Amino acid sequence: MTAALCGVFMVLPFSSEACAQGANLTGTWQVKSDKEPGISTLELTQSGVAVSGTWQSAHGDTSKIENGKLAGETLTFSFTRDTHHIDATGHLSGDTISLDITGHKWGMSKTVHRTATRVASN
Repeated sequence: MTAALCGVFMVLPFSSEACAQGANLTGTWQVKSDKEPGISTLELTQSGVAVSGTWQSAHGDTSKIENGKLAGETLTFSFTRDTHHIDATGHLSGDTISLDITGHKWGMSKTVHRTATRVASN
């Protein structure tokens, strides 16, 4: 019994990584708002649980993704746009990511919701 429990506890630290390796975020994602016009583009590259890439706003400004990580079905990353730090948390469901994006400006923060949909590769 003790040996079986030890085996379970040895596997636990790797479970979120194993789950993340089942998901593949690599590719192009179109990011839309239900309330605002315009489409942003999220280019992602995944290696294990690490996620990198770029965020291109609907206005064409491109920012490098920082601290990207996939834990289970939850994606977190940040980027800087016009000197303002932005944090994003997304929940993956198939080819859709439901994103909460929080911008920090003038000592205040504002969170907006966006939906990212994977662009089919040719």
